[in-house]
Amino acid sequence: MPDHKELRMKFDPNTISHLGLQMYSTLPPVLAELISNAYDADAHNVILSFRDQDSENKEIAIRDDGHGMTFDEINECFLLIGRNRRGKDGSNQKTKSGSRYAIGKKGIGKLAFFGIAKTIEIETVSSGLLNKFVMEWDVLEKSQDVYCPRIVAQDQETSSNSYTQIRLTNLSRKSSFKPDDIATKLAKTFSFFSDDFKVTLKYNDEHEIVIDDKLRFENLCELKSWNFPFVDEGVKVNYFNSCKIKGRIIACKNTVPEQMRGVALFSRGKLVNNHSFFDVTATSFGYSYLTGWLDIDFIDEWNPDVISTNRQSLNWEDSRCVELKQYLESVVQCVYKQHKELLEKNKKDDIKEKTGISIDEWANSLPKHERQLAQKLVNAIVSNEGLDVEKAAELTSFVKDSFQYTSFKDLASEISEDAFSSDKMLELMKEWQLIEAREMYKLAQVRIETIQQFKKNVESDAKEVPVMHNFFKQFPWLLDPRIMSFKDEVWYSSLLKDKFPENESLEEDKRIDFLCQNFASNFFVIELKRPSKVLGKKELEQALGYKAFIQSNLGNENTRNVVCYLIGNRLSNDALVREMADSYRKSGSVIVRTYSELLSEAIRYHQEFIDKYRELESRK
Repeated sequence: MPDHKELRMKFDPNTISHLGLQMYSTLPPVLAELISNAYDADAHNVILSFRDQDSENKEIAIRDDGHGMTFDEINECFLLIGRNRRGKDGSNQKTKSGSRYAIGKKGIGKLAFFGIAKTIEIETVSSGLLNKFVMEWDVLEKSQDVYCPRIVAQDQETSSNSYTQIRLTNLSRKSSFKPDDIATKLAKTFSFFSDDFKVTLKYNDEHEIVIDDKLRFENLCELKSWNFPFVDEGVKVNYFNSCKIKGRIIACKNTVPEQMRGVALFSRGKLVNNHSFFDVTATSFGYSYLTGWLDIDFIDEWNPDVISTNRQSLNWEDSRCVELKQYLESVVQCVYKQHKELLEKNKKDDIKEKTGISIDEWANSLPKHERQLAQKLVNAIVSNEGLDVEKAAELTSFVKDSFQYTSFKDLASEISEDAFSSDKMLELMKEWQLIEAREMYKLAQVRIETIQQFKKNVESDAKEVPVMHNFFKQFPWLLDPRIMSFKDEVWYSSLLKDKFPENESLEEDKRIDFLCQNFASNFFVIELKRPSKVLGKKELEQALGYKAFIQSNLGNENTRNVVCYLIGNRLSNDALVREMADSYRKSGSVIVRTYSELLSEAIRYHQEFIDKYRELESRK
């Protein structure tokens, strides 16, 4: 039987309250201290167990296979508040095995237990001897200067390998445990999870999670990453420890959760500074895509210490930290710039895919004095980080389409370089829409008068020659609103008249006439009939003959598509005629149009401009 001994904790009760209950009042930091202790004990496997089936008797236990503690070590190390495990001069940097650099330093982490639990049971085996004791907050709180934990087992021989198990009961927590959230938070607190140090979380003996570094960035889709040590001419600050910094900064395809934006700092595998952009003004939307972590182990060797007790922030007022921060700021700015350039390149590619517009090629094709303005406009679109691809593509198309108008370029030139932004772009777009609509409104009003005259011609059954021929020649937009001018292709008309002489026609008006229009990639042959003419088999076959004849005489232009428009009162009701017309229409050879269709479409098309202008005007 071993000599009677007791365990003694010396303290000021207020110390326990301030450093335990107040500093460690939530679960994650308490668990972090437990895991840190296991790591410093040279453990390779740690099991965190949570039980809450009985809501009145929740329990947390942590068991590690580290070197454990002897009775004397419990007294002299574990129960001594404020013991600096690394020695006063910081010379004792490694764990007992010498294989790891120790995380613990200040000797107050053990007080974390009382932040969430009133009863702590500690069982440990070292060198074949088992020791077990219980600490109770209610008893400790009433003690003066010295507290003696209740011993359950003292130096009992055992064949068990070394281990330490800590059970927390009589918890203050009321809600159930959320194992997935706990695992994720722990993954963000440490960076040393590996095969050499494996932490497993068990929940009610049913749910099991192996905590690893992958959990830290789960559900984040990486676009690009930068590995450290980081060497780039964009970093303007030289830092003597830069080659010792390891880790990654990641640019994600989607925005990062707010608490993960920025770079987290770790030392010896444990968080020492939360995610931050340091003193970089991170108001730009692009920063919301950046996250990462850096290992700065060298700061653990600094004396005096610069790591805060809760390990959420470094002492940035320290001159050594100021130098570190200046370097990190420069790195963040460099990474942000490269990420922004990548996003702009990708946005240009997406715009090209959606619109067919290669922004750089289009801008470079312009005269020099116009190129600068065009680049200013499109750069405002592409560089806006909050502008999605759909809107950017729409604005790019708007700029390119509007750039042909001098009045638009004059309007855009009035915006100063410094004031130019996507918001200004939207204002420009709205203002130009109003100007453009106003001009189209004036044009539409004039055309409505022309349409009224066209209606009278149709109602009076005007002759195709010269009345309808000249009318369409003067106002070709009646056939197609896109056609602003009509050149009568005389040579082709002459060819057609030679091929199809008048004496072959049995119509009352024996004079035939053609309008030929070379427009874009199409060649239109337009055969006009009187507004009262019913179109039958003979007219359809003639129109097909016109189309075939012109196609054969295009020479080097025979790749153009030839379409014959046959215009009259209506199509015959004969079933064979209607089947022929439908077949010709589907093949794109002959398209039958009626005067009433042309009239109603012209009215509708131009009325839209009038309505659009009035709508825009009402928004002013």
